[in-house]
Amino acid sequence: MNAISSFFGPPDALEMRIQWKPTATRRATFASGLDLLSRTVRMQGGGVWKEDDAARYFDEQKHVLDEARKRFGPLKVFVDLRDWVVEGPDSALQFQEGNRRIFTAGDRIVAVVKSSILKPHPRAALSVGSPEVFVSMEAAETWLQAYSNEKCAA
Repeated sequence: MNAISSFFGPPDALEMRIQWKPTATRRATFASGLDLLSRTVRMQGGGVWKEDDAARYFDEQKHVLDEARKRFGPLKVFVDLRDWVVEGPDSALQFQEGNRRIFTAGDRIVAVVKSSILKPHPRAALSVGSPEVFVSMEAAETWLQAYSNEKCAA
């Protein structure tokens, strides 16, 4: 798996890029950055996430989200979770409180999963505002960008 899928454009197209690769001791993967063209925060997570992975995510991602909020206002966030391993209900629940701290009700957040059966997990993790979850990357992107009032930057 490419940490930033081709759907997000070339890896150097994202500003403030963060990327974790799995190691012998860490099974979680994560990539994120600012897509200036669409004024969107792009994230991709995979593997098994433990409590320390979630803490690292919130610590690192807060800086990206704060910068995006300064530049763009309310956030548009695209989260690709197709490679996230859900071990059980706690996989999603460990993110709820932290996501409430870094996202606001005015943010638009969309997640993509491999299968419809997995949709409840990101809904539980992203329980801020009205997150949407899709199986189709294209449908998710369409929903996320549908109410954009501003033209994309050139």
